[in-house]
Amino acid sequence: MIKRLIFVTGFGVGFVVGSASGRKSYEALKQNAVKTWHDPKVQEKVSEGTDWVKSEVPVVGGKLADSAKKAADTVGTKASDASSSVKDKVSGSSGGAGPSSGAASTGAASTGTSTTGFTDLQDATPVTPESSMDPAEPHPAPGDTQS
Repeated sequence: MIKRLIFVTGFGVGFVVGSASGRKSYEALKQNAVKTWHDPKVQEKVSEGTDWVKSEVPVVGGKLADSAKKAADTVGTKASDASSSVKDKVSGSSGGAGPSSGAASTGAASTGTSTTGFTDLQDATPVTPESSMDPAEPHPAPGDTQS
């Protein structure tokens, strides 16, 4: 069923682009799209959306920095846990004393790794654009005589 839908869609696109009557339909559709895009009401909404995105960048950036810090701490903890586990296995310490000493070293190693290896993330600030990104001025529609 999906293959038929794709085929019919491809056929329709080929008709619109390839045939004379389809080409006229395509040109009319294109002109309407350009006219709509250059409409002052549409450009006003685009400007509002751009302003909203600019206002939300610091908030989202702060949340991303916090998430990155948490992820880095988690990765550091997991890596140190895995490292101490491998060290215990390689050194051949098996039995009652091995896991308990491994757990003690794991706690110390994870604390040391998460604070010393990722201190730069604690002071992370949100990324914001250095230059002002003002939205482009709305362009008049073709044939529009307003100045």
